[in-house]
Amino acid sequence: MRIRTLLTIPACLLIIGNTAPAGTIYTWTDADGVKRYSNAQPPEDADNVQTIEEVEYDDVGADRNRQEFDRMVEGASEEADRHFDQQARKKKQQATKRQQQKKETLERQAAEERARLMKEIEAIQNRGLGPNFTKGMRDNLIRDLQEKIDELDEGSAD
Repeated sequence: MRIRTLLTIPACLLIIGNTAPAGTIYTWTDADGVKRYSNAQPPEDADNVQTIEEVEYDDVGADRNRQEFDRMVEGASEEADRHFDQQARKKKQQATKRQQQKKETLERQAAEERARLMKEIEAIQNRGLGPNFTKGMRDNLIRDLQEKIDELDEGSAD
């Protein structure tokens, strides 16, 4: 019973503190042993009478607290904005870096393919002509390889 009473007082104080001021609050134990709360004077036969005085509302303090809270919220919002801007810049830098690496890889691969095709052209030019390999065949093979080189050059220009 005593623990219940001890818990009831702070709960009531919280409720009272969150309502409009009502003046003096009285607590007492009635003849049946029930803990009572009222803003009216308790009866004369009440036991354990306690008085809780009204706490006046502090307009200046409340405004100051509200302004401090607003500054805190504004600061947190600005910090969050900076964080998200920084994250966006970081993602953009990473995307640019990946794009640059991809471009460099493609250029390297194109250069390697170009060098391979040039060696193949050189090998064809050095090949001897005969009944199984004529000048027209050689020119056609070289032209086909040169077209592939031209396609590589056009692709790297983009």
